[in-house]
Amino acid sequence: MKLILNFNPIKNSYTELYFFYLERATIMKRIFSSWFKKYRIHILVWIIFILYESITIGWLLGVFGNPITYAAHYIIIISLFYFHANWSMPWALTNNKRILWKVPAILVLEIVVFILISFFTDKLLIITHILFNKGPLILNLQYSLKTFFRDLYFIGFSTGYYFLLTYNKEKRKTNELEKQRLKDIIYQQKSEQDLTKAQNAYLKAQINPHFLFNTLDFVYHNILTLSPNAADTIITLSEMMRYAIDSDKMGDFIPLGDEIDQVENLVYLNQIRKNHELGFILEYEENVRQIYLTPLVLLTIVENIFKHGNLTEDGHNALVHVYLKNETFFIETDNLINLRTKGAGNNKGMSNTEQRLKYAYGDNILFNYYSDESSHFKVQLSIPLKQLKYPGEPLIFLPDTDI
Repeated sequence: MKLILNFNPIKNSYTELYFFYLERATIMKRIFSSWFKKYRIHILVWIIFILYESITIGWLLGVFGNPITYAAHYIIIISLFYFHANWSMPWALTNNKRILWKVPAILVLEIVVFILISFFTDKLLIITHILFNKGPLILNLQYSLKTFFRDLYFIGFSTGYYFLLTYNKEKRKTNELEKQRLKDIIYQQKSEQDLTKAQNAYLKAQINPHFLFNTLDFVYHNILTLSPNAADTIITLSEMMRYAIDSDKMGDFIPLGDEIDQVENLVYLNQIRKNHELGFILEYEENVRQIYLTPLVLLTIVENIFKHGNLTEDGHNALVHVYLKNETFFIETDNLINLRTKGAGNNKGMSNTEQRLKYAYGDNILFNYYSDESSHFKVQLSIPLKQLKYPGEPLIFLPDTDI
């Protein structure tokens, strides 16, 4: 069995040519349709006017001219009409100081050009025997005056059309400005309402923590004698909650020592919950306490360890090391991953912390977090010391230490 492919290059070429012209025709059809839709009123008005004038003049004089003669002269008239409205008038009225000479100059120029074009058009129509004249056509005063008054007639209509366009344009501009003004008023009212809601929410936020801390303080004093450990836990929790609530009022940078204190509170609370069976080591050099760091970085990293780490496995203590070395600030952590924890491996907190660090210090920092082959999760943060904020006192550098 043979398979015969019938390939005709000439037929294929004609097919491609057909589809090419079909595509072009479709594009032209769309352009014409858009143009007609935009100017359909103009076209209708001109058709009505041309029919009215041609029929009226032909009926009064008892003579109807050749359609080509009508078409030639109305093309000249329509061109003059739109040229005067869309170019001449805007040019003449752009500068108030020059209107007195620009308007007469453009009118004289248009009239002269219109007379000359009309004359040479009639001359061409006579030569081609489309238009018949009793005698030779001469560009004299009589011909010029007849053409001048017809020119002036259409220039008057064109001037009125220009002012109508200008009026409509200004009206649309006024309407747009009014709409924008109303939008601004609505936006301002909405902003004021949002501000009022925010102020109410802020007042509520102030009342609720105040009530919470008063209640915790009440519970603390009432159980202090019965269970000192429970009382100590409550006051530690209260301190951490107050720190978290007030974090948005601390500014862009806070002393790292304040956050280290809260990390120690977090470690203490978790150790209380697990009967001090958690393997957790926090190492930091005293000089890092005076560094000013963007808030909640260290606390978020440590909280992630307690949330996703396994701190009960012997020989796998979680380690957090904060230190200075080689003019650089470091935070390094290492902890065993708790594979049984729901949502383990979700690093949304780490991702948010990375974004906050880059927003505060730019891209000239190193922030890596990853899981190694031994199921340990590690975080490495390093920031050049010159980019960190700290009080006026110079930093005291201790000897470099390794983990």
